[in-house]
Amino acid sequence: MTRCAYCKKQGADKKTSIHIWENGSLKTMKMDYCSGACKQNILDFVKSHNKFAPYYGGIALVWLLLFLAIPFAMKAITGNPKYISVGSPAMIALMGVILVIFPLGLSNTKYYERLGIKLTTLFIRLTGLLMVFTGINMIWTAV
Repeated sequence: MTRCAYCKKQGADKKTSIHIWENGSLKTMKMDYCSGACKQNILDFVKSHNKFAPYYGGIALVWLLLFLAIPFAMKAITGNPKYISVGSPAMIALMGVILVIFPLGLSNTKYYERLGIKLTTLFIRLTGLLMVFTGINMIWTAV
């Protein structure tokens, strides 16, 4: 008995063929689903995943550059160490907000296959919320 690719319920007897971006190229996969709503959710996920996954590596590189460059450059220009103690947590909080809004931060689909699309996106959103609260707490204690 197979499990639904979206909700991971037992008894998914229908399959849908999708083209999903994985490891630098589009691949054709068959995903099991249990209901019409799960099929629509899978197709919506694939559409949004294919839209952002090709750019994930570049976005991560730019994010790392911004995360390191902005606070340290501002400290170097002004000499004020507050830019590091406030700038870095602000970047962490901003990254958390982005993960809450766009929970498609994984370029590999093996995690979605293990937990299901629904639980993986929930986990990414909860991680984003944790990052937001951690960043705000770090800013609050630095000021």
